[in-house]
Amino acid sequence: MEEYYLTDNIRLFNDKMEYRTDRKDTIFVPIKKHNWHHILNEYGWQKIYKSWIIILNKLSDKKEKNSPFGMMDCESDGDCFFHCIASALNERDRNTDKYYISDDIRKLISDNITLDQYKIMISTYRIMKDADDFSEEWDPYQIDSIDDFKATIATSGHVYWGDFMLLQILSGILKINIFILTTNEYTNDYSVYNTLTDYKREYDNIFLLLENDCHFKLLGHFKEKMISYFETDEIPIELKRLFKLKE
Repeated sequence: MEEYYLTDNIRLFNDKMEYRTDRKDTIFVPIKKHNWHHILNEYGWQKIYKSWIIILNKLSDKKEKNSPFGMMDCESDGDCFFHCIASALNERDRNTDKYYISDDIRKLISDNITLDQYKIMISTYRIMKDADDFSEEWDPYQIDSIDDFKATIATSGHVYWGDFMLLQILSGILKINIFILTTNEYTNDYSVYNTLTDYKREYDNIFLLLENDCHFKLLGHFKEKMISYFETDEIPIELKRLFKLKE
């Protein structure tokens, strides 16, 4: 019998999410599709953007009265990409002693980056810098060695953000597919981000939402519990169709 408390009032019990209706009560009731966003808001989950709800509804075989897709804001401190990955991994490893924070994800990448990967990345960053298309706080021309670069990656905060090159490396290290939906409220653009990484069916999967080109949120799907780390057979049909994955 599995029992895991997410908050004082929300628990995972026998692979289903339940909530306490009264703080003084010991009785828990199941969280349902129609009310998940009200209850799980306490844990940080909220509905995704209406435009994405409309898009995903069109890809669904059945029309839900309440969209099962949610997003979690995993902090806006320059480490949002790494926070999202850590949160999804913590869901995967909930029944173990492992617990990840954003710094663990940075260190994992820093420890595993190869010399060839470093050379390609630093060359790309310098080209971006020359083209005035580089907006991060560190200067690629100040990096003289792979050790300097590893130290930059490992530094938390706004010094080094996650990008598609880092995503490709992390995908290989963790053996996960990372998918990204983009949301730009200023241009009204809601589309799929091309990570330039081939989908591997044998990998597990994490979905992120990139907000206004600068902030990552974690994407989840509610079905008796909120899932943000998906095995292949757990990927919702709407996301399979959106990313053109084999059904």
